Amino acid sequence: MEQVQSVTPPKKRKALKIAAIVCFSVAVALVFITYFFTLSAVQKSLQDLNSWFTQIELYVASFNKLTALLIIIALFLSRSLFPIIPFSVIFISCGMVFPTPVAVIINAVGLMLMCSIKFHWGERRGGGKVHKLAGKSKRVTEFMDLKGHGNKWMLTLMCFIPFFPVGTVSRVYGATEMKLGTFLKYSLLGFLPRVLVWSYIGVNILNPFTIEFMAPFIVLSIISGISLLLLDALFNERKLKNEKSRN
Repeated sequence: MEQVQSVTPPKKRKALKIAAIVCFSVAVALVFITYFFTLSAVQKSLQDLNSWFTQIELYVASFNKLTALLIIIALFLSRSLFPIIPFSVIFISCGMVFPTPVAVIINAVGLMLMCSIKFHWGERRGGGKVHKLAGKSKRVTEFMDLKGHGNKWMLTLMCFIPFFPVGTVSRVYGATEMKLGTFLKYSLLGFLPRVLVWSYIGVNILNPFTIEFMAPFIVLSIISGISLLLLDALFNERKLKNEKSRN
């Protein structure tokens, strides 16, 4: 009977599991660090530093909201052409200036604007080197439905996992037959947890020695670990389907 190769090589699948364990370990370590910051003796030693953060918070609060909004949107648009500034920095900056619900909306809109630009770029110029590389593998092409309308749930998972480049994913799916509205809906579904977490971090970034600040990092580490395990399970399921189809 013919031996069927896995969609993902065993070494790479093992790396996914190790990376997931690292993410969960980071979450556990952050829980202990958070507990350490809650100790009264530690809080007392950090009083001077906390007062300094309070002064910065008052300064940030004095920013003109309209100007800040235009700057943040401009950063998202420029990010589509020059991917230098990390998304986390933009998300946090927005959270520092606006309340959490407003920051989440602004970050979501800005992110979708950037993704739309990259998506249209993929429509007109193709998916780039990553798309060509993925297209050389028949299994990957079928798995992601690159020659059809694109695998919607794979798109959501790739947006959910923090390690996939946003612009690259948007451009790859722009080269498929997927409609823009469908792309935005499923990509936002995947991005939303990250947008919520980073926006909340921005709101509490000037209170770094509190549970409110540390909790989002714990959640983000857990999300990363879960997403890596989901990706591994997805590849394993695909492998089993391929084996059944060959038998």
